[in-house]
Amino acid sequence: MNSSINIKYILITAVAVVSSFFFHEFAHFITGKLLGYEMGMTLNSAFLLEGEYQYGWHQQLVSAAGPIFTITQAFIIFYIIRKTDNKYWYPFLFFAFYSRVLAMIISIFNPNDEARISAWLGLGYWILPLLVGFTLFTLLLKTSKEQKYNLKFNLINYFLSSVFIAGVVFSDQYILK
Repeated sequence: MNSSINIKYILITAVAVVSSFFFHEFAHFITGKLLGYEMGMTLNSAFLLEGEYQYGWHQQLVSAAGPIFTITQAFIIFYIIRKTDNKYWYPFLFFAFYSRVLAMIISIFNPNDEARISAWLGLGYWILPLLVGFTLFTLLLKTSKEQKYNLKFNLINYFLSSVFIAGVVFSDQYILK
């Protein structure tokens, strides 16, 4: 499989990162709205506009919605790549994995979605984040082996994703505020 990077691939990676952020946060947002809460949203967060969740399980359901979207995205893209052998879908799979690993790392300082849910379930902070990370890594590894995507190709995906993540976080904090 051709694993060369061109401008089209770079642009698709940008779309993958931005749209994955958006839909992950939108899943949090819409779940909160469906539960009856006034919610706000940016590209990098969804939040209550006022007050607190009425029940603990409401907060956990809102927390779960984003990762459920991201995990579902990864499985769908995994099967699309298998069916089409089209490398242009790969940034959507790569970013699903990368974003959840970053969330796990951030949880060291501030428990993120899976870490909060894991702790709430009495599993400690790391069981769910590790399970999600391992599952998504398995999809990424299987795809890389089947499509013959080498380490260099994956490192380029890491670099591109990092650049676009920085852009989303920067714009979220300084431009779209």
